Amino acid sequence: MRNEELVRKWKGNKRYTLKFVDALPEEDFDFKPSSEVKSYKSQLSHITSWLRTHSRFVTDYAFPPQRAGAKAKLTSKDLIKTALEDFFDTFIEQLQQMTDEQINETVDVWYGKRTRYEIANVMDNHLSHHRGQLVVYLRLKNVKPPSYLGW
Repeated sequence: MRNEELVRKWKGNKRYTLKFVDALPEEDFDFKPSSEVKSYKSQLSHITSWLRTHSRFVTDYAFPPQRAGAKAKLTSKDLIKTALEDFFDTFIEQLQQMTDEQINETVDVWYGKRTRYEIANVMDNHLSHHRGQLVVYLRLKNVKPPSYLGW
């Protein structure tokens, strides 16, 4: 049951997150509300890299690096969108293959022992946090943010 719930949740996350990539013209992707924060493009790149890296604790699938080094080099709107689509499609496929027993298994992650289900929810929370930041960026650029999509 938990597995089906996660699949629904991550399909919704895919639909909603990709709307944020499409919402802002690429010429505005370097926009930063202030010098202390990431640009719109950097926020999306961070989301993508973090999800790709963190998902291995849920599914045991390690995404291949997008370049030498730990972080992805996502320099354009198209590269970001392609990387996000690849993440979501692969993660959802991996979740669909897992049993509830596997989802409930406890594993080690840098913040302690957690079930794979809990880690998927940490990922969801992190994604929601950064999408919320992107809402503010869009408002500051006078762009209507995507309407909220639940599961």
